[in-house]
Formats: sequence, C-alpha cells, structure tokens
Amino acid sequence: MSETFVLDQIAGCLEHGMEVGVVCNETTFGKEHNIDDRRWQALPGKVVCWWGSLGRYRPLLRKWSGRLWDKLSTALDLVNAHKLRKADVIVAHFGTNGLRVARVIKRGRISAPLVTIFHGNDVGGPMHDNTLGRYKTVFEEGVLQLPVNAFFSSALIDVGAPPAKVVVHHMGVRPGEIEYRWRSWERDTLSFISVCRLTEKKGIEYALRALAALPRRDWIYSVIGGGELLEELKRLAADLGIADRVTFLGPRPHAEVKQRLRDAHVFVLPSVGARDGDLEGIPVALMEAMAAGLTVVSTYHSGIPELIEDQKTGFLAPERDVAALTGKLSWIAENPKLCEPIALAARKKIEADFNADMLNERFAQMATQLCKMRSPV
Repeated sequence: MSETFVLDQIAGCLEHGMEVGVVCNETTFGKEHNIDDRRWQALPGKVVCWWGSLGRYRPLLRKWSGRLWDKLSTALDLVNAHKLRKADVIVAHFGTNGLRVARVIKRGRISAPLVTIFHGNDVGGPMHDNTLGRYKTVFEEGVLQLPVNAFFSSALIDVGAPPAKVVVHHMGVRPGEIEYRWRSWERDTLSFISVCRLTEKKGIEYALRALAALPRRDWIYSVIGGGELLEELKRLAADLGIADRVTFLGPRPHAEVKQRLRDAHVFVLPSVGARDGDLEGIPVALMEAMAAGLTVVSTYHSGIPELIEDQKTGFLAPERDVAALTGKLSWIAENPKLCEPIALAARKKIEADFNADMLNERFAQMATQLCKMRSPV
C-alpha cells in the first residue's frame, strides 16, 4: 500500500464506478508518509489483512518455517480464502501474490478471474535464480498477466506464459495533477534531486560518485527516501568530499515531495540490477519528474528505455558507468537552453503513453470484460 501506482489504480477503478476491496499483507505500511495524499483518504472502507491477526507474524513465520514456508503459507491462504470470494475480478499486484491466489483457485476455493501485475523484483529475482518458471500455476489458473514493461513480457513468455495471456500494461501518473514548470539553471545553483527507497537497485551510489567528479561545482543534491543504505550513502558522500552539498531528507510527505520537485532542475535515478536480481519495472518517480518539467537522467536498465529516449526525452547512461553518467550530468550542466525542449518532449511522452487516466480507462475496460467470466464456486 506504500506504492503510489497501487493507490492510483484503485482510484481509477473507483472513478469508473467499480466497487473495490483491498486485501494485503500489511494494512498501514507507508501511510505515515502519505497521510496528506487524497488517494489514502479515498480508500474504500477498511483495508483487510489477508491473514487477519496472524498477518503481523508473517515475517516471523516465514523465517521459522524455512523450507516448509510454501506449504504453511498456502494453508493459511486457503483458510482465509473467503475474503476473496465476493470479488468479480481479483487483481494481484506482484507475481508472488498472483501465485498465492492461483494456488487457492487451483484448489477450488475461489473462482473469480485472476489478473497478475508483474512489477520488478517479482520478475528480476526469479530471473537471477533461474526460477521464473515458478509462476506456472499463475499462467495456468490466471486469465491475464500484465507486466509493466516489454522486457518482463518477453521474460514471462520465454518461461511458458501463453503470449495471448500477456499484455504490457504500464503504470502511469496523472499529468493534469502535475504542473509543468521549466526552470533554467543558467544563472542559478544547479539543483539535483532523487526520490526513491535507498536500496541497491536505485543506484544512488553512482549518482554520488558522478556528482563528485562533476567539473561544475555550484550544485546541490537532495535525496528523498529512507532505506537500508541510508547511513552507508551518507558515509560515501563524506568520503567523496561532497557531504556539504548533499542533503539526505529521509521519507517526506507527498505534498513536500511535489514541492521539492518543483524547486529542482535535474532528476537523477541511475538504476542498476541488484546483486539479488532485483530490477526496476519503470519507476513512477521518473514519470512524475518528467511530467513536472525536470530534466531526467537514468540508465539503460529493464523497462526504463521504454520511457526515456536518450537525448530526446531525457538522458541514459550504461549501468554502473560513473564516467558515462558524469558525462551526461556535465553536458546538462553546461547546456540548460538545449535541455528545455527535451523536458517539454518528456512531458508530451508522459501525456501520450504514461497517462494514468488513459491507462486506468483501459484497465477498467479489461476488468469489465473479465468479470463476465466469473463463475460460481
């Protein structure tokens, strides 16, 4: 529930006259940082924990049960299957949740058509371990797989997902709610910003190293978000001698994030494949920055090139290539006038291809068709 793309999709379904129930592992995760977000305020009714009072012990049970985890998890999912029975369509965000629902369907406890949306680590991790075929039950019992990029689509088809059941469905943002505002840095201190969880795949280490090598010295860098690498990244900034120009703000309320984006010039997210296989889908944070008029810099990683075309709608460097990333940032620093048409093209790209209003309409049409497939248990 901390993911804005989940909240946006729920909002879109509600706007199209659907009744939405929300079942998840954690019922409040992320809310403390999004309490001012109207999407939280508009959530329909009570958010239900799938395992009820046992939900809080799920991490402990997973650790304790070891190799028996799949059996224990499935048994508890079956006990709580009644929470899904009234649905006309079940939408599982992340392949792992799709697999849980598919196993319940296979055992005849529920009969609603299952749509599984694949986002990132649910594909990247199994690709890394050569276990992507674990989703065989999802492919068999689910009616539709919706990977968020073409890279994931090809990976799922390669391990047995029927091509007719696989449709790329991007996540998106609402351009109408994001003011486009170009700000030149020609006579101003150049302001870089990143908004993300501080995990390996976000590549903030490489942003710091590239900025430390930047010839232009009148810049500042704000990093919004928390995560396990926060203290390590603070130490790296100090070791690189740039701690006085880098501010780690931690998680911030949604309204403050929007304001800080409006005040910045360049959005940096040099994503990488993590050592455990974790991958991006297509980061929504990049979409928000592009819609807002920032110049965006990222990497040739996963589905990101489907969003950003180098030197046309933003800038891309190879993963973990500090010299190449420094080169992109240096060019941007010296060419604000040439970056303005790139930022405008980025906004148009979002309006045309990553517009949540249009994507939600398409999703609602899919759901309406699929609900006709529901059969009684």
